[in-house]
Amino acid sequence: MKIEDYPIFSDHMDTLKEMSKDTSEGQPQYMTERMEEAVNFDLVKRTYANTLELSEDTASSCDSLLFLSTGPIFIEFKNGKVKAAEIKTKIRDSLLIYGGITGQSISDTRTEMEFVLVYNEQKNPDRSQSVSPPDDTPSRVAIAEHLANRAKVEHIRFDLERFQKLYFRAVHTYTPGEFEKYLAEKEIS
Repeated sequence: MKIEDYPIFSDHMDTLKEMSKDTSEGQPQYMTERMEEAVNFDLVKRTYANTLELSEDTASSCDSLLFLSTGPIFIEFKNGKVKAAEIKTKIRDSLLIYGGITGQSISDTRTEMEFVLVYNEQKNPDRSQSVSPPDDTPSRVAIAEHLANRAKVEHIRFDLERFQKLYFRAVHTYTPGEFEKYLAEKEIS
């Protein structure tokens, strides 16, 4: 797939740094300094909804769609407290819009696409959901992370592991530093 084949994508390009910007506390804060260009999927959602004569508020969206040599990835930057239900809604709506634009189905994204949530570790110190179910206490999360590290597998946080193999080839939850390492290992197309 090429971005230029989809004008709605190529018309809404921006840098990862700009899409990671958070101005909720006044002074702009960036979750990455990466200057690679990607699709501003918030603007794609707005344009898509408006062409259907709908308000952009009718759907949620991930912040960015980045095309790698291994396939596309949706990226959501969350500088504040992570609310798992909000992220899940953004994933669902983004996948539906993406499929509506590209004609791809979930069976395609399941084999080709990844999802990355980049979150602020200081605002999510226990690395769990904002409302923890009884089995997702900080101590259980710490144990799960320890076991995942020993097994050399990635611990996916915020109850997003359910989307791996269901909607995406891989799902990742990264701090900004982990995200930088992830991108350093990838070939951006």
